[in-house]
Amino acid sequence: MNTTWATVRRMPLRRLGRTASPVVATALLAACTASPSAAPKADAAPPKPCVEIKAGPVDGAMGLRSLALEMVNCGSRPYTVKGYPTVRVLDGDRKRIDVTVTEASSAVATIGDATPKPVILRPGEKAVAGLLWRNTVTDPAVTAVRATYLEVAPATGAPWQTVKPDAGIDLGTTGKVGVSPWKLPPRR
Repeated sequence: MNTTWATVRRMPLRRLGRTASPVVATALLAACTASPSAAPKADAAPPKPCVEIKAGPVDGAMGLRSLALEMVNCGSRPYTVKGYPTVRVLDGDRKRIDVTVTEASSAVATIGDATPKPVILRPGEKAVAGLLWRNTVTDPAVTAVRATYLEVAPATGAPWQTVKPDAGIDLGTTGKVGVSPWKLPPRR
């Protein structure tokens, strides 16, 4: 019997019986495999890197605040980053606030930043960096800064992503934040 998928679809199930099972299975499996025309072309551009950046919860005690920035490789190829995230601090209207962002948390507190090293993220893996600031008012005549958003890029020249920390960024009047380099998170 020369049966095609169109013929099988029109036959009543009771007539197909058990002999049709291999035909149906073969047809279904054939539909799931890539056709030769779907193979990537040699001159096709490689897929663009994809990373997603998220802000963790704000942790604060005695005026010292921190939050973790998490970057996940959502692409299909390894993604390499070395150094520090690039950060901009924004208000509730997403306008830049004049804040000094330093590569190293030592401008804010002495915590012993790691030395930047290349981090290679396979698809689905993540890297973390820390953001540190003080909620200190050093001049009562100056209005304290309260930021709502951060713009973060994995590195200088990479596309920016906007994130909204859950508790905002309460900088007081210090006008500075420090950022640590990207690193792999501790293994659990």
